[in-house]
Amino acid sequence: MRWRATAAAFIAAVAITSPAFAEFAMAVADFDTNGVPFHLGAAVSDIVRNELSTLPEITMVVVDRNHIVKAAGEQKIGMSGLVAPETAAKVGRIVGARYVLVGSVNSLGGEISLDSRLVDVESGEVIESFSASSDAGQEGLPEAASYLAEDIKIVLTGS
Repeated sequence: MRWRATAAAFIAAVAITSPAFAEFAMAVADFDTNGVPFHLGAAVSDIVRNELSTLPEITMVVVDRNHIVKAAGEQKIGMSGLVAPETAAKVGRIVGARYVLVGSVNSLGGEISLDSRLVDVESGEVIESFSASSDAGQEGLPEAASYLAEDIKIVLTGS
């Protein structure tokens, strides 16, 4: 299993770990799918949601999928529309989230990659980008999703 993390903005990551952000709500949208079965997007986002909800270092409320779907529906936004940071921010505000994690599951040859972005709901800016991959196909996705969640935890907690 190979995994890698890409940092989009280290300074923003430091800002998240300040005491002002010790308690916040975060929404994790179902991941979009490209070249893989549709259900893998929901499965990967569920793994990431579950991993993030266990953070002992901070108090975090993970807004569940049903609330995101309802908010997106009320705004007539398809779940796939949440990939755009500005749209994710709009739905995040509706569900009361401070941050929204959006992402995708992509098939590239024999490798499946997970790519995600942490969006600040207030500004609509991407704070950080994350990536993990599985060269073991679908069977390696749970492990890749766990690696992705670990990288997100590091940014959120600073450790």
